[in-house]
Amino acid sequence: MRKRIIEGIAGLGLLAVLPACHTQKQAIPSADLYALAAGPVEIVSEQGAQSPAKTQGRSILIPQLQVDAQSVYNKMITYINPDEELLPTVSVAKLAAYIDFPAGSVQVNPKYGNNRVELAKLDGQLKPLLQSGNGKIKKIRITGYASPDGNTKANEQLAGNRAIQFKNYLQKQFHLPNDGLITVDWVGEDWEGLQRLIAGSDKKYSSRVLSIFQLTDDPDSRRKQIKAIDNGAVYKDIEKSFFSRLRRMELAVETESETVSVNDPQLIEKVYNQPDKVSLQDFFRVAALYRPGTEQYREIYEIAAYTYPACKVAQLNAAAAALSQGDKESARYFFQQVNGDPRAYNNLGVLSLMDGDKENAAGYFRKYLPQNPRIARENLNYLE
Repeated sequence: MRKRIIEGIAGLGLLAVLPACHTQKQAIPSADLYALAAGPVEIVSEQGAQSPAKTQGRSILIPQLQVDAQSVYNKMITYINPDEELLPTVSVAKLAAYIDFPAGSVQVNPKYGNNRVELAKLDGQLKPLLQSGNGKIKKIRITGYASPDGNTKANEQLAGNRAIQFKNYLQKQFHLPNDGLITVDWVGEDWEGLQRLIAGSDKKYSSRVLSIFQLTDDPDSRRKQIKAIDNGAVYKDIEKSFFSRLRRMELAVETESETVSVNDPQLIEKVYNQPDKVSLQDFFRVAALYRPGTEQYREIYEIAAYTYPACKVAQLNAAAAALSQGDKESARYFFQQVNGDPRAYNNLGVLSLMDGDKENAAGYFRKYLPQNPRIARENLNYLE
């Protein structure tokens, strides 16, 4: 008797082959060898079909070998290692302080003009960055700006000296080291800023002033022509309406994120309850706690994929995790978010195989060869 049961991997992949029976000799499981001594046997299949070589005595049931298709698919699935994404990230917070100075003065006086309010606002913005437990300050860049009134060269020198004094003020106020942490630069007269303010205003003279900006780049020529409009009335209004909004110190505060301990239960709870407050790097770190193919791994990457739709690593691993759970439709959705990414080819091949399309699966595995030849060839061998 020759019994052959075959079901492809696309179904419940199993293969059990019984040896051809040309004589009365049968291959009997070792567990039943002892039974042969007790008397003749009868070979039957699981369905009870009796063999032609029937003899009297007990029957031996030959079990068929079952292979779970999903376990085979899971061996074929690949995941993306987000090592590069786990590097510390640098974020930049941009702050501005509109500091008032007496004419010709460069010293920061907290009591002068509106400085008390401006410095208090800056304190509230800068102090949390300096005291953050989740990162460290890498650099603070100060850029000084002046309004375009007076002399251009003098305004440039004034802006530079005021920026230097503002740096000194910050170092003293926040106990910052003088080791290059704070750098200083200055623009001088902020004509570009003035142009933006006038263009965004509803002033009747806007078009006439903006035409002067188009005609010349020379600051002294611009100033002279603007002063000539309506016998200086327009320039006086510009001075009153816009100049105070141009005199400022801009700060760019760079902070580098630190690794957060994934053993922190609050972080794991936040992943599920407040995912919008979890960084992409922390998502990856939490996911690394679980083995790929587990339901927990899938949950973390699905939340990450929905929270950061532009992150291809999150989308690719969410698709792979969905495949590992047999959820083809979810996998299709995440694959659509990274359409054309060559890193998806292997798992798209697995998806095609799950759909029963071996030809399409083979095509994807061949396209995946440049990414990982070994895995691509192994999966092509599964098809054969």
